[in-house]
Order: sequence, then structure tokens, then C-alpha cells
Amino acid sequence: MTVIEHAEKYLGNIDQGWKDNDSNENLQIVSFVDCPGESATTFMSLGLSDNVLEILDEKQVRQELVFSVYSMAISTMIVSFLFSLCESIVNRGKAVLRGEIIPLSIDVAKRIGFEAVYCAIPVFFDDDFAEYDESTPPTIVVWVLPIYQSEADYIRAHGWEKFEGLLEERDPDLCSLERVPVI
Repeated sequence: MTVIEHAEKYLGNIDQGWKDNDSNENLQIVSFVDCPGESATTFMSLGLSDNVLEILDEKQVRQELVFSVYSMAISTMIVSFLFSLCESIVNRGKAVLRGEIIPLSIDVAKRIGFEAVYCAIPVFFDDDFAEYDESTPPTIVVWVLPIYQSEADYIRAHGWEKFEGLLEERDPDLCSLERVPVI
């Protein structure tokens, strides 16, 4: 099974795809409609996992990113943002970690209304989707969730575990770009 087959097993058939022709990396972004639920679209990187990334001094992984949202109207901006994020991860050579906060560019932040993304386990999907173990090292799927500045500040002050506890407790609609901050 390939990474693409793994993705389609859990997300359904690929609806649309984009290739970054300006990059030396073999990066693509694909979308899946009505995923993880009706009227939501999930975007996923492909090709990021061609790169082995350091997670600890002696541990390595591969990664792919997922981003889920209701509005397809800004798909070009989301695709562009994901390409940029993938390239920055490749350039730094280090995997993103659970709980990591990645600031958005001013332009992207204005367009989607959030200041950063938060890296998490893709909890909206089947547990087995989070890891593709037929690559060496395994490929970890990272959910990038848009967050507000107040949420980023809370994570920095109290830790990602408490933030994820708040998300579970308050149950915001995490695919909505119009959700209110949990903090």
C-alpha cells in the first residue's frame, strides 16, 4: 500500500489535486470532499513524506499534513499555505511535534482569520489513519488546526495537554473558520 492508497482508504477518493511546480520537492496537495463530515473538505499533503525528518537526536519519522475546513472558497489560499508549510518543514529538517504552534503569514492570517496553526493528532479520523507504517521510518499524519492568538498564548502558558482538554470539554467546530476562540 502506498501513502496515497493509505489516505484513500481512510478519507475516500481524491477529489482534486495541486502540484507545486515552483518547488524542487515532489510536493502535492490533494483534497477529499465530505471528509471528515458532510460539507467539510480535507486537504492533505503528499510528497512531504519523501523526506526523513528528525524528531529527536536519534529518532526519525516521515510526515504528511492534513487540514480540514468547510469553505472551499479559499482552497487556493489553503493549498498555497500547505505548500509553504511543507517546504519550511523540509528546509528545517525537523518534524513538527504534537502541540507545536506555527505562526501564519500576515496575508494568510488576514484571509482565514486565525494567527497560527496548532499541530495535533488527526482525531477526526480513524485512529489507524494517523500512521502509515509501510515506510521506513513510519509516516505520521499531522493535523494542522487553525488557532487564534489567545489560544496560542494559552498553549504557551499552560501546555498543549491543557489546550486539548479545553477542546474536548468545549467541543468547538474545528472545521469552521468562523468558530469562536475557546480561550
